[in-house]
Amino acid sequence: MDKTTPQSRELYEALLARGIKCELEKWDGYKHIDISIPWAKIDIEVDGLQHFLDSEQIKSDFKRSYWSITNDDYDTIHIPNIIIEKYLDKVADAIAKVARDNYYDMKDNNFDLFLIIKRLIKKIQGKKN
Repeated sequence: MDKTTPQSRELYEALLARGIKCELEKWDGYKHIDISIPWAKIDIEVDGLQHFLDSEQIKSDFKRSYWSITNDDYDTIHIPNIIIEKYLDKVADAIAKVARDNYYDMKDNNFDLFLIIKRLIKKIQGKKN
């Protein structure tokens, strides 16, 4: 069953056109992500109105985002469908820039002792669970 919305597909294609290698409908072991940019540690959720009006959906989205940051060290951005419909190129340009910035920041910080310790702690915590 394909759950991809037209807006997710349009953003995915716009990112690819900008040279951003990404994955559509990625499973991370806990949830499906609309668009993932693994090399920049970014997840993108393209959301319908229910994500902003339904309290249970909002709580679920909080849990999903928390899981991503604590387990995978991924940031998650939630973009309303209507924003994609009206500002696709501007959104794709902005995400492409952030992805590239994240990548180069991670490369620069690979020898940062604090980050190395943080990654080790996460691995140890993951083995205990």
